[in-house]
Amino acid sequence: MRTQYCWDKALLFLVMAVLLAPAVASCSQEELDDAARKDKVFAMYDEYSEDFPGVRDISPEDALALDESERVFVDVRPEEERAVSIIPGAISANEFLADPASYSSQTVIAYCTISYRSGEFAEELDGQGVEVVNLRGGLLGWTHAGGPLVDDQGRATTTLHVFGSRWDLAPLSHETVW
Repeated sequence: MRTQYCWDKALLFLVMAVLLAPAVASCSQEELDDAARKDKVFAMYDEYSEDFPGVRDISPEDALALDESERVFVDVRPEEERAVSIIPGAISANEFLADPASYSSQTVIAYCTISYRSGEFAEELDGQGVEVVNLRGGLLGWTHAGGPLVDDQGRATTTLHVFGSRWDLAPLSHETVW
């Protein structure tokens, strides 16, 4: 009887640990200040970018410094993510792919939430001879650098789609959804 009681307690503890793990993880993420969030974004990006080593990237600060006529942002995220917010003036991957030659005089900057999907996009296009740079840290890095966002109506917003709770690392001044 005592052995069964111990197993029941152990099973209950295991179930509680599994159920509480996401809450504990999100609490620790929520407790990070902006500097720690930014550091985590770039650490994650540096790790991810090893999967596409031939792709050049551009810092959010350098992208912000380019004149609008010198750059075009290509948002590779699906429509439901882009509907939340985008970098002002960004075009979708499909819009870009319809006529990449028309952007040859500009720096083409691909991005997604943290720039993993856009890194794959840039790598694929590089293999086709189309030069695309990857926005270091994606939208998360962009917002940490003070880059603006607009909603699907073109209005300024601080809401950002972050793909999932693991990437909930936007500045504390921003609202995140996933």
